[in-house]
Amino acid sequence: MTRLAPRTLAVLAVLAVAVPLFALGSAPGLALAPPLDADRAAQTAVDSCTTIDRPGTYVLAADVENGGGTPISGTCIEITADDVTLDGDGRTVGGRGVSHTTAVGVVGADNVTVRNLSASDWHAGVRVANGSATVRNVTVSANAYGVRLVDASGSTVEDSTVADNLVGVHASASDVTLADNDLSGNEISVERDGGE
Repeated sequence: MTRLAPRTLAVLAVLAVAVPLFALGSAPGLALAPPLDADRAAQTAVDSCTTIDRPGTYVLAADVENGGGTPISGTCIEITADDVTLDGDGRTVGGRGVSHTTAVGVVGADNVTVRNLSASDWHAGVRVANGSATVRNVTVSANAYGVRLVDASGSTVEDSTVADNLVGVHASASDVTLADNDLSGNEISVERDGGE
């Protein structure tokens, strides 16, 4: 029996592992899977009007066109759970200008973030009631209220375009933060207090 030098054994061991991996990656229809992005795996896709009643990260997978599906005094995407992020991924929640409808509503929930989406042709583009939320990088236009904050202490609207609405931002709590927003073209840019 021929004895192989330790260096030769090491080279053979590397080849025994590398060759099958290379072959697997280059075989038709097979590829080494890229590392799993934990953030993407933990996201839930939203592609229609819905209620979000569990904590987590939700991403609009498509533009959501109401088409009359939201009844009067209804909300297209309603968030009722704490600890939710709704990322619009640059998509739009489009309405039909129906009275007392809302594109995205946060109701009785805290630690909610609504970001990276557009909403137009609603009574309220984004509405937060009896909870707190951060509205970031959102474009709301052609609504009665761009962003409506009702008993929403500690809420923030930042880096957003809230333009060409009847009322840009309505806030009935005194500790609401507005920072770096475009409030142009609204009949009333910011309306404080008042209630429903």
